[in-house]
Amino acid sequence: MKRTIITLLSLLLLSLGFAEAQNSRGVQLKSDVDTLAYALGSDFGLSLHKITNTLEDDIDLELFFRGVNDYLEGKSALGQSTVRDFLQTYINEVNPKKAQLNAQDYLKEIAKQEGVKRTDSGLVYEIVIPGNRNKHATLDTDLVRINYEGKLRNGTVFDSTFERNESEQFALNQLIRGLAEGIKLIGEGGVIKLWIPPHLGYGRRGIYGGIVGPNQALAYTITLISITPTPIPEPELEPEPEATEEVVSEPTVEEQSSTTAATEVAEAPVEEAVAESEPAAQSQE
Repeated sequence: MKRTIITLLSLLLLSLGFAEAQNSRGVQLKSDVDTLAYALGSDFGLSLHKITNTLEDDIDLELFFRGVNDYLEGKSALGQSTVRDFLQTYINEVNPKKAQLNAQDYLKEIAKQEGVKRTDSGLVYEIVIPGNRNKHATLDTDLVRINYEGKLRNGTVFDSTFERNESEQFALNQLIRGLAEGIKLIGEGGVIKLWIPPHLGYGRRGIYGGIVGPNQALAYTITLISITPTPIPEPELEPEPEATEEVVSEPTVEEQSSTTAATEVAEAPVEEAVAESEPAAQSQE
């Protein structure tokens, strides 16, 4: 039974195309149990295919199947704790570092090709069709309708509206930075090829259920179908200040009393000065 499973997995994985393998090999699924076995193998193969796409090193399939077989027979050369620790270190540390270096080398080679340019941010691009020069996306909130195909460095297509035969619409700020920057380089109806470094793509986290691994460079072909600019709001006018009447308050009784007293005190010396000056004038006569 174990040998049968290993043989089935070998056939599935070596084919790298599980539906095609079923058709060309004439696999007959006579019962639910047969279908279950084949489905488990296909699912396992699909998972392995996704994992190997995120790895920077090629996997020796002979050693892979040897590991599966030894585990099923209870004679694995590695303990489970060793396997777990090694895979965690390799996938989380070793592989991302290799991916970063390989992405840099890949983009440098692409940038040497004729007609290919590079922006200050590190985005590598080639404008295939400029499009309408008078209608570009300028704001990150502009809506764009596009057709696109995204590939890994090894040629694996991880997303394509061409395959779905259905374009999609996004605001530029909903896209990864490399796509948003590249789309601004063409006008409506334009076509551009983009090679996106990890820091303008999905970075260390990857995406698409693990198909895009950490620090992988991405290659896109974009067709810009239409642009819906963001409405620019009119500036708000500041309201004119309302005219206010100055309120003159009447003095209180207490304030009036104080004012009268102060006036009497101020006038008193004047009267005294006049009274004192009269005798002096008389003496002069």
